Amino acid sequence: MNLRLAMGLATALVSPLCLAQAPTLNLYTFDSPPYQLAGVGEAGRVSGETTETVVCAANRAGWSTRIRIAPQNRAIHSLNRNMVDGYFAIDPSTELDALAKRSDPVALEKWYFFTRDGKEFTRSSRIGVVDGSNEEAWLEANGYPVFLSVASPSQLLALLKRGRIDTALMDERVMSRLQAETPTSAMNLKPHFVRYAPLYLYLNEAFVSSHPRFLSEFNRKLTTCMAGQMGLSAEEERRIRKLWAGLVTELISVLDIRQIIESGPRQVNFTDVMTIDSKWQALAPLAMPELAARILALPGSRALEAWHRSRDGLVTEAMLINRMGTVAAMSRLTSDYWQGDEPKFQLAMQGAGGDPGRALFISPIRYDSSTGRFQIDVSAPVLSGNGDQPEGVVVVGLDIESALNEIENQ
Repeated sequence: MNLRLAMGLATALVSPLCLAQAPTLNLYTFDSPPYQLAGVGEAGRVSGETTETVVCAANRAGWSTRIRIAPQNRAIHSLNRNMVDGYFAIDPSTELDALAKRSDPVALEKWYFFTRDGKEFTRSSRIGVVDGSNEEAWLEANGYPVFLSVASPSQLLALLKRGRIDTALMDERVMSRLQAETPTSAMNLKPHFVRYAPLYLYLNEAFVSSHPRFLSEFNRKLTTCMAGQMGLSAEEERRIRKLWAGLVTELISVLDIRQIIESGPRQVNFTDVMTIDSKWQALAPLAMPELAARILALPGSRALEAWHRSRDGLVTEAMLINRMGTVAAMSRLTSDYWQGDEPKFQLAMQGAGGDPGRALFISPIRYDSSTGRFQIDVSAPVLSGNGDQPEGVVVVGLDIESALNEIENQ
């Protein structure tokens, strides 16, 4: 009797634990430091920034992960035959889109052509690239002739140093890592921005069919799991500041920004602001809040919209915020009425009256799933006539890839 009781208790304790064990997501990826790094030995754990992002989002969606390194051909073959649940981190392709479902981006690489000694890049340059890489697939898809394909990024750097190739296409951070690890091979390299390359997790159709809620839940967790990985480099920030100087000069020349802020709607107290903001957020973007419709009809908003349209493709939105932190004018419907809790407002207001460089706020990169574009916000204080008090903030959203391409082509 006691033995049966003990066994019954043991079963009662063990069963819930077994039931609570998270299902396992079996994935392939490839070796690409610092994003994915092969572990040491057979039991070595695959690590790296993108790996940790995928593990984080999967865990938060209720799944554990088993990740292994595999060549691309083998990974795609296994994905197509349901021998593995998914494969990351790869550029989208017609082949993969036909056989698997794509997540939101799990990584954002920054691709540059690197030339030495200040030389310019041309399409006739002898291009080197890593064999089987996302970069090689992109070059071939876009009609660039590949001069040499090699096994590793370090070989590309050596070939560039010896003059065997004119340029190497690779991720900015991969090149920075290579130069840091081999300081004796440091060269005067000139970067030429090519593109932001969003990389994805592909899940096979059978897995998605069996677990229809996983992908949407995984995507929802990605933003948090990627926090801190979407910042601009010092060089990119310098370029954005240069672009902003021209944009704000252009904006001021066609709009009386202070007058638009002054003529916008204002609330008497903060309680009214919060009440309006709650209703606004509940309706937008599926429906137009009443106050939003009135703001969009203002002459200042129409002028902002016209300027936005003249820069469409580069500018994704423009808004003016008053001192209280509420929208005074906008080029399109925003998700919030009160912007006072956002860094783009707070940091621009805090920097007003001090160093003009610090007053300019440039946000981290964010992914807009509705447009499939990567964006940043640039904001600056709007000072009073005597220049000592901030009247509000001007915010301009930029498509980051278009912004860097525009500067590259100037």
